[in-house]
Amino acid sequence: MLCQIADITNGVISLFASGRLSTQDYCNKIVPIIEEYQRASGKVCLYIEADVLLEGWESQSLSGVGELQLPRFDALVLVGGPDWFGNAVRLMGPFMQGEVAWYALEDKPQAIEWITAKLSCPLAQES
Repeated sequence: MLCQIADITNGVISLFASGRLSTQDYCNKIVPIIEEYQRASGKVCLYIEADVLLEGWESQSLSGVGELQLPRFDALVLVGGPDWFGNAVRLMGPFMQGEVAWYALEDKPQAIEWITAKLSCPLAQES
């Protein structure tokens, strides 16, 4: 399950994740929100908070059938989640097109500070 929550700060897309994330969650929730923010401000910063019940993603989302790719974003911070979540973010972060960070739930204030700072950074130039 993925749902939009109240923005943690103006200009940051704020989401909550729990259980198993589906292709439908991605296509119907994340993509339209990101595209709307991209059109409105030219900059996309995402805050995703997860609980310990996060299981991961549906296998068809990752298997090449119905493969998913995030629309362009400038910064993404993931907060909380089960133990494996932080390791996955650290492993995959270098392969993402924007800046990515992970914080434990008890470090949520630092996560909010990190993503808020990204709002004031200049837009990345397309090459």
